[in-house]
Amino acid sequence: MAEDCTPLHEFSTLEEGVLNVAAMNAAPKFHALSDSGPFEGIDATLITDFAEENCLEVLFKPMTGAAAQLDLSEGKSDLFGGLHIKSEERGEVFGQSEGYVIYDALGVTSAAEDSFQTIESLDGATVGALSGSFFVETLKEALGAENVEEYQNETNAFEDLQAGRIDAVANQSMMSFNLSKDEEGYETFVIEEDSNYPELTALLEITWPHTKDVPEFTAAIDDYFTRAKEDGTVERVLADNGVEPEIAQFYINGR
Repeated sequence: MAEDCTPLHEFSTLEEGVLNVAAMNAAPKFHALSDSGPFEGIDATLITDFAEENCLEVLFKPMTGAAAQLDLSEGKSDLFGGLHIKSEERGEVFGQSEGYVIYDALGVTSAAEDSFQTIESLDGATVGALSGSFFVETLKEALGAENVEEYQNETNAFEDLQAGRIDAVANQSMMSFNLSKDEEGYETFVIEEDSNYPELTALLEITWPHTKDVPEFTAAIDDYFTRAKEDGTVERVLADNGVEPEIAQFYINGR
């Protein structure tokens, strides 16, 4: 970083001049072919932009979601990258912004002829979900634990879907759309809102969990989220990462 750089915000990080990011390696949100990069995806771009305006060099550490959460909770990183769902439970452990960078919701990928669009339509189906994700336990409650298979990554889940071992893959819709966008014969739908399943079908706010009790850090993230949405940065980055315009508008404006 240039010596004459003036940060937009002042906040403390683990290492002076460095933003350590435990990043869940999951395209298109964040993707790295190796631990040394290149680092691509929506969050890779947005986090780098945020760091640069605050005169910080980004150190991305690609890892699984479970490992990244542990890394941040143990104070080994400043921020958890990968567009994560804001929740009351996470707010007890991590810093959370008041605002959000995009919305998201539960998305389900399946063979096109199945076209699961509601929770009720999934009754009796075997559904794959990422272990430790926001949706696993609520999916088990809604569909029965015996009908939910857990996976360490979405690639293995999709392989089992293609092999016919499961009927659908359920995840944040952005990851779900990424599974099906280039695969002929497969489709993804955002599950319709359903008052009987509010936790599964609600509109979700997406943010960056970060070091708790550093209010200046939280304020800097909130300020960046506001400006990145207002000035078109988020819309541009979504488009650059292959998010179709109609879906991008859902992420930006919600239902």
